[in-house]
Amino acid sequence: MLDYSQLVRTAETLDPVPMSVSRLVAVVARDHWAFSEVEQVISLDQALTGRLLQVANSAASAALVPIGTVKDAIIRVGEGPVLSFAMACCIGPQLKRALPAYGLGEGDLWRHSVAASLAAEIVMAMAPHPVPAEAVTAALLHDVGKLVLARFLDSDLLRALAAARADGDRPAMQAEVDVLGVHHGQLGGLIARHWNLPDRLAEAIAHHHSPDKANDILCDTVHIANIAARLAVGRPEDQRQVDVTPMPASVERLGLSGTFLDRLCNHVTRRLDEVLSRYAIATQPLPLTG
Repeated sequence: MLDYSQLVRTAETLDPVPMSVSRLVAVVARDHWAFSEVEQVISLDQALTGRLLQVANSAASAALVPIGTVKDAIIRVGEGPVLSFAMACCIGPQLKRALPAYGLGEGDLWRHSVAASLAAEIVMAMAPHPVPAEAVTAALLHDVGKLVLARFLDSDLLRALAAARADGDRPAMQAEVDVLGVHHGQLGGLIARHWNLPDRLAEAIAHHHSPDKANDILCDTVHIANIAARLAVGRPEDQRQVDVTPMPASVERLGLSGTFLDRLCNHVTRRLDEVLSRYAIATQPLPLTG
């Protein structure tokens, strides 16, 4: 098994999130917040303002008239995606890297993460129960723990992990725990806290494979978003590992129908290239101030 304290130390070496981004997430994570607060946080960060205006005026956003203010840009893009775009500015380049230990080539984890964020955005729009705006960001970051865990997977551990995952009697996350002593969700939660993101968001990341433990509609949203991303754009082996029989309890807790998951996957497949092009603007290599 891995040295948990060493994993924690490695997680804490990741570059911090700019103050403006963590402040933005903290504002929206509150039970009561004003639109003007979001506008103010973004307006004080010139680089973030520029990125947001670019996204709002991009062809993918289908802006009919030029948008020149932060307020209009937020209205055009939406609070949830704005949070996710802001986070993508700093974490996107890392999520784009290849992770051979997980069988992921360059851009694979990024594509999956964006697909999950898109799925969460759709759930927010369609669920009868209110879904927090930070769900889109939590979905984007749900696999961030893999960035740390992959650094420690040598050939022996990879063989042991592959054998454990091949055992059909236990889920992939349990295989990670049995072999490594920790799973990527737990590490993702630690990373989120290291970035001073809200505890609720960190918990949604930590339990995105086990939403029943979190008892939170935010975690339910991330869980469903991850499933939809895997089914819509995942590798065949990833799709085979998704068990949707019976339908995940998260769908019911969100107040959605039994056919919702199929429709969600169709939406994600149809809109993913468009949303990836918006995120490409958000992840241009420009420094954030804050």
